[in-house]
Amino acid sequence: MAGKQTKQLQQLLNTILNELGAPINWTQEKADQFYKEFCQSPEGLNNRLILKITDVINIQNEKKLFFGEVLNPDILSPFTLPFEDEEWNASFVLVNNTKSFEKGDIVIATPKALKIEMLQGERNRERRMKEMISIRRDSVKGASFETRLMESLGDRIVEKLSEQFGSLEKLSHIILYEFERAYQDKQDEIQQRWEILQKQEEEMRNKEEMNKKREQELNDKEQQLKEYESELLSQFERFRLLPPLSIFERKDHIDLSNSKTIQWSKQEDIIDIIRGALHTQCNLQYERDVIECFVGALKTNQLIILHGPSGTGKSSLVRGFSKIIKGAKTYTIRVQSSWTDKQDILGFFNPIDYQYVSTEFLDALVEARENPKSLYLICLDEMNLSHVEYYFAEFLSAREEENPKITLYSKYFQELAYKRIKPYITVDENGLEFLNEEKWEQIQSDSEKWRLQNCFDLCHRYPAEFEIPSNVRFVGTMNMDHTVKGLSPKVIDRSFVINLRHSENEKNLIEELEKIKVSELISVDVEKDLTVTVMDENCRRNAEKLNPWLDKLGARLNRRALDQIGYYGSAVNSHLKFDQIVRGKILPRIQVSRSDETVKTLEQLSQELQNQSDMTQTKIREMLNQGRTITYWR
Repeated sequence: MAGKQTKQLQQLLNTILNELGAPINWTQEKADQFYKEFCQSPEGLNNRLILKITDVINIQNEKKLFFGEVLNPDILSPFTLPFEDEEWNASFVLVNNTKSFEKGDIVIATPKALKIEMLQGERNRERRMKEMISIRRDSVKGASFETRLMESLGDRIVEKLSEQFGSLEKLSHIILYEFERAYQDKQDEIQQRWEILQKQEEEMRNKEEMNKKREQELNDKEQQLKEYESELLSQFERFRLLPPLSIFERKDHIDLSNSKTIQWSKQEDIIDIIRGALHTQCNLQYERDVIECFVGALKTNQLIILHGPSGTGKSSLVRGFSKIIKGAKTYTIRVQSSWTDKQDILGFFNPIDYQYVSTEFLDALVEARENPKSLYLICLDEMNLSHVEYYFAEFLSAREEENPKITLYSKYFQELAYKRIKPYITVDENGLEFLNEEKWEQIQSDSEKWRLQNCFDLCHRYPAEFEIPSNVRFVGTMNMDHTVKGLSPKVIDRSFVINLRHSENEKNLIEELEKIKVSELISVDVEKDLTVTVMDENCRRNAEKLNPWLDKLGARLNRRALDQIGYYGSAVNSHLKFDQIVRGKILPRIQVSRSDETVKTLEQLSQELQNQSDMTQTKIREMLNQGRTITYWR
């Protein structure tokens, strides 16, 4: 029966609308006709409109605009409009303090004919015309229990329920009873959970008591460790050993642990964070390009050459960077013009006394080896006062190996040294070797004690093959004048050059950095944050395309240089990264006698690089304007 009525109502709606046409084109006469034939007539809706609220919008003057689907009164499913195959929707406005309906509610209202003239000029005229009727505001009310039940369960189920229970009011009492029973079940469940929570709370209190007891035990153990540490420290001082970081500079690291830090890996723009920290904590101001180049070179572990006139902050950048990085440390090694080989930087072995005479440079590497999680920057200040390849050649070669090592002396002497001290060695429970005090005291000769101590140092502090720690980065600063040495192709090939200049507008730079102040230390994981293992193949290919011109200028990029360029491209997230590669890896290689051919080649290279920044083009013009030699280093 209901299905038949539903079909009749939908067919009646279709018939009337097919006769009247699309509502958007209706006249007042057609709007009245629709109201009378479908909304008002007993065969239609009989002046009773049922809507399901689909949206509620707050509008001005404390009013709400309600949108709803017009439902078939028999099965409460939406009517479908034949001309658009859409559901029939209607809307009405109510004042907030009158009646309250929500999305999903079923309401009943009295329709009235649409007044076409009143819609002229309204922004929502098209929507209102498609609604085909208006709704009397004072007639809107909530639907009955039966209507809501039918909308939820469907007309057939409601009919069956009516047949079984007779009255739907009786059904409402049954539903209420079931609700009360469900409520009681839920209340019982909550009570059970409450009892479980109380039991868990009691267990937590017991665990807290146990934790307090364990905390006291840990405090006792800590005190014992401090006493043991004190004994170890006295041993280190006595035998001239380098203490581990947990003892060495303990006070500094306690202070650092209490400082506020930010994680390098969690920063969206680590470059501006570094610039802000340098400005706030060190009063140092650098352009973004400089810091991008510095960080990229650190990640690719190249020898970083800071080049520029005095007062541009070359050494300050290295010291400042280690200051803003938690746990980092800088050693500044002042290069002397008299340096001629690696002994000047690494020291030497005395085979007579079995003693290694170290340097500040080597001791910095030893300290870095003992503290692998901290970043160490070793700065060769004015590195070209002497020929770099004379004193640094072994480092340049070793750094190409997977586990770079340098040879301090013959391994034969280390083996002999260990044989001499082995009878006096004691190994503690942590696997640390140190000299046995009882046996040590039995040695009568001071010279023998001294020689044994030297042997111990050879085995533990200065081994014959010394592995360069992966947490060390090398930086060199240099000026260019007639008193210093130039850089050889071997050095340039393994370096990244950063040119520092005086800021053209220091005031604007300071104003920019004032907006990004950073007072926290930056926490760095050297292995993850300052290491790159993937190449940017696009950067590598673009660099390789320049080889036809570079070949004519004696500056061809070999495989090593191309790989370094690829790694740099992956390390730096900047639209200027290839521009930085040109300035830091390619142009510094050019040093050729001036001729018509070399000038033409450099001009062609400049044309190929025309899309790069003004800094690159300016540097190429400077090189073209030089005298007999075209070089980057002027």
